[in-house]
Amino acid sequence: MTDSHPASSEPTSPQPNLSRLTAKLRQAVHSLSTALQMPPDLSERLLLDQATDFSYVISAIAVLGMSTIALIFFDFSSSPAPAERVTAIFAVCLCYFAILFNAYRWLRRPVSTQEEARTYIATMSRILSFLGIFWSCLLVITVKQANPGQLNLLYGIMAGCLATPVMVSPALCAFAFWMPVSAGICLAVIASHQADLFAVLDLLSFIGLTGFCILYLNRRMNERAVNAIKLEETAEVIRLLLRDFEENASDWLWETNADMELQQVSQRLAQVSRRPAESLKGPFPAVLLGKTALDNAPPGSTIDKLQRAITERSPFRDLVIPLVIEGEQRYWSLTGKPIVDKHGNFSGYHGVGSDITGQRRQQEHISFLARHDSLTKLANRMLFSEVLHQCCDNSASTGFALLCLDLDNFKIINDTLGHATGDAVLVAVAERLRGSIREFDIAARLGGDEFAIIVITNERKEAEAIAKRIVDRILRPFQFDGQMLQTGVSIGIAMAPEDGNTPAQLMKSADLALYRAKSDGRGIVRVYDQEMDEAMQARRSLQAALRQAITRGELSVAYQPIVNLTSQHIIGAEALVRWRHPEHGFIPPAQFIPLAEECGLIEKIGTFVLRTACAEAASWPGDTSIAINLSPQQSNDTQLVHIIADILATTELPPDRLELEIVETTMLETGSPTEDVLWQLHRQGVKIVLDDFGTGYSSLSYLRRFPFSKVKIDRSFVCDLGYEKADSSIILAIIGIAETMNMQVTAEGVETQTQANLLRAYGCPQAQGFLFHEPMEGTELAKLLTAQQAGSERALPRVL
Repeated sequence: MTDSHPASSEPTSPQPNLSRLTAKLRQAVHSLSTALQMPPDLSERLLLDQATDFSYVISAIAVLGMSTIALIFFDFSSSPAPAERVTAIFAVCLCYFAILFNAYRWLRRPVSTQEEARTYIATMSRILSFLGIFWSCLLVITVKQANPGQLNLLYGIMAGCLATPVMVSPALCAFAFWMPVSAGICLAVIASHQADLFAVLDLLSFIGLTGFCILYLNRRMNERAVNAIKLEETAEVIRLLLRDFEENASDWLWETNADMELQQVSQRLAQVSRRPAESLKGPFPAVLLGKTALDNAPPGSTIDKLQRAITERSPFRDLVIPLVIEGEQRYWSLTGKPIVDKHGNFSGYHGVGSDITGQRRQQEHISFLARHDSLTKLANRMLFSEVLHQCCDNSASTGFALLCLDLDNFKIINDTLGHATGDAVLVAVAERLRGSIREFDIAARLGGDEFAIIVITNERKEAEAIAKRIVDRILRPFQFDGQMLQTGVSIGIAMAPEDGNTPAQLMKSADLALYRAKSDGRGIVRVYDQEMDEAMQARRSLQAALRQAITRGELSVAYQPIVNLTSQHIIGAEALVRWRHPEHGFIPPAQFIPLAEECGLIEKIGTFVLRTACAEAASWPGDTSIAINLSPQQSNDTQLVHIIADILATTELPPDRLELEIVETTMLETGSPTEDVLWQLHRQGVKIVLDDFGTGYSSLSYLRRFPFSKVKIDRSFVCDLGYEKADSSIILAIIGIAETMNMQVTAEGVETQTQANLLRAYGCPQAQGFLFHEPMEGTELAKLLTAQQAGSERALPRVL
């Protein structure tokens, strides 16, 4: 390029374009560097090493760059120095000084962190970006002022500027300089007006090559650096492992000569052998195990395998050798490899040994826990299943009895006294089970309070005798923390192979027998018979029919009036669900209500009764109340409050006319959710009634705890009224308690005139029973109430 180009031209005009291009290229490099990130566990070490290596390389490049600036300065000193060139030279030098200063500071740091290294690299990349921009400006300025001789220098500098970043790592710093310099060189060549098209293409190819080299070489250097770091860490781990191995008193190295005599007995081997090192001289393995143990080793044992391996001069690995040291059973793990010299001759063994007694005992303990219940130490379900399968396989020749056991009222103990007491009861029960069976029988805990026993016997009577002995022993009181507790057990028995020859059949038969035992009153032993299976099939059939009865509308509600014993008026009614089966006709509630509770239909039936009874009661004249029984499942449902509120709103029945009856067992079987539900209903105006009062547990405490407005005397106290003085005393006590606590009282099951007269004499205000009315349909009750309101004498039979 000649001097024909005026010095006053704008050499810095390409800078705005270069800035935008530089920003875009830097963003691309940042994305690329992110994609090439090293594993997190190595990134810190790699970044610190890169920062240090980069500092040395960039310092040398800076020195070379300043030398190049000096060459430009002296070569162009004979020509006029425009301000733009001087400014560009000054800016480049300033960048080099900044690079040297920062590199020097980094190398002088005693300790650096990953965050400091990342900040340092980012700072240097920004400086290199400015350096590339200033070099671009300087080249554009000088190329316009250079003569042909000076152009050669500039072309050499351009090539050096493009090639220099190839040696720089990390790639972020390399590209920070390479991108603006590449753009500037392209502009400088184009601005010279002497560039040949092929020269420009070759320049672009060279630029592309340098960019590829930066990427490729950085990647390869990173990979090698990572491999070097990993190798160093691996070597350190190996050193630590060897050191740990040498310090571990239960592991040792051993070595023999060609005659299999131990060589260089270590102190560790002497320690685990509990013998002086001098006494461990002799042929291996007899010197360690003893000649008796070798001679008496059974074929196929690990000691026999060890001897055969040594005889065959073959390697062996992790052979667990049992031996007795000072009367204690120990276990060693031995590994050995034969040593062969350069001529192929056997020269001995070397290997490693470890005392794994602790591990072996731990494994035995884990194996025991895997097959035994952790609380009671009885066999668990897995071990019991294995034994049961084996017994079933041999049942044709050796019969046995399967006993299924379930503790009675254990849930009450667990819920009222806590899980710690419940666990203590289970442990005590397990001990009594062990003491009730023979050594060759097996007892197992299947889960919760369910147990099972396999009794090896062909005699049904013998199995029953053992079962009854278990019932008697479990029934004896337990004492925990000064408290006397008592629980019972129900047992079902199935005999093999008569009642089944597979585990599934026997478990089914024993479960059916257990179900019968619990149904017959608990604390009972029952042996399976075919009638139990038939009864269960009928029960399941009835359950299926009950599900269909809900959808088919076979259920209805009847009402038994509640009368005022003084005025003889009907003041309310109790809703009673009825089921009329299309084939079997009327089915008593006592038969299908327990089924509904078992199969989860009781809530649907309860909701049906609530809606039906409230809808009919809303049409009754006066303030007649409607009493509806709640099952334990319903009273424990947190949605019950919303359900009843919706029913009352839909039927427009005032809340104070609705009475919800619960029994004491409901409060025993449920917890705080039931209490919360009842209090919410009470606050809405619904009356809560305690049904069957006096037949449950802790009645008086529940009267104070729950919002009861009425108690009902159970029919069991009313039926013998006038004959049993105890019943009269109980009824008088209940009426007195209720009056004291401002509660109403209703007597159930009144069937005779005598009962009614005595109840009125005792001060009982309300009663219900067949003496007054049998359960009736809602329409019939509505007619009675209408007649009663009109003052008809026929509204209620005069019985008092």
